[in-house]
Amino acid sequence: TSLLFLCTATTIWKTHAFVPPTVPSQTPPPHKHRTKYLQPKNTALLSSSSPLGDAFAALTGSAKPKSLEPPSGILSGTSIDPESSNVDLQRVYKASEDGWSAVDFHRCVDGRGSALVIALSRSGKRFGGFNPLGWMSTDDYGSTNAAFLWYDGGGKGGVEKCPVLAGGNAAVFDYATGGPCFGSSDLIIGPPQAAVMGGFTGPDMMDTSVNAGDLREGTSSPGVAYDIGSGGWPVRGNFRIVEVEVYCNGNIQPSGDSSFSAPGWWPFG
Repeated sequence: TSLLFLCTATTIWKTHAFVPPTVPSQTPPPHKHRTKYLQPKNTALLSSSSPLGDAFAALTGSAKPKSLEPPSGILSGTSIDPESSNVDLQRVYKASEDGWSAVDFHRCVDGRGSALVIALSRSGKRFGGFNPLGWMSTDDYGSTNAAFLWYDGGGKGGVEKCPVLAGGNAAVFDYATGGPCFGSSDLIIGPPQAAVMGGFTGPDMMDTSVNAGDLREGTSSPGVAYDIGSGGWPVRGNFRIVEVEVYCNGNIQPSGDSSFSAPGWWPFG
C-alpha cells in the first residue's frame, strides 16, 4: 500500500510541477551615438591673423603660426624704429622655416645689426627681447643700456617692457652655439649644449653644429640683468617654444654678404 501511494504521488508531482515559461531572447537595438560639436562663439579670435589664433594653431598642430608680428610701438625710439626713414623693418629669421638649430639662427641674424626677438611658448605666451648690439657669434657678452625684455599681457593686457638694470652690464650674450641670450640667465633661447669659455671648451667646439642649441628649448631665471617688475614675466625655469622670429633693419646687410664684383683680372675670383 505504501509503495503504491509513493508511486501515485510521484506521478502527480511530475504532472503538475511548475515549468517556467520560455522567454525569447531579445537583443536591444544598437544605440546610435550622437556627437555634438561646439563651435566657438567668436571664430575671429582663432583666426591665423590674431595672436590667440597663432597660439591655438601652434598648440593644436592645426597650422603653423603665419607670423608673430612685432607688438605695436614696442620699437619706438630704438635704433630700428619702423617710423624712422632709414629703417625697413624685416623678418630675417623664422625658426619653423629657417631651422631650429643655433647654427641656423646665426646664419640668418649675424651681422644684421639691432634686432627684436619674438618667441611663442607651447603654453601660448608671447615674449622676447630687444638686442641693440646684434649678433656676430663672438662667444662674448656685451653691455648696453638700450636692451630690454618684453611680454604680452602687461598691466592692462598690453605689452610690458622690462628694462635692463642700471649700467647694462652683461645685457646680451653672443654664443656661436646658442640662440638669443639676454643676461646670464634672464632669458636664454636655445642654450648651448656645452659650456662656453672664451671661445673654446675642447676639440668639438670647432664644429659649432656639435654643440649647437635647439631653439625649441628655453630657460629663464629673470631678475639678474633685467627688471621684470612685479612678477608678470610669463616663463620661468625650463620651457618649450613653438616659434621664434627675429626682426632687423633690412637696410643693413651682413658684412660677408657684400655686392663686391671682382674685375676680370682678379686672381682670387
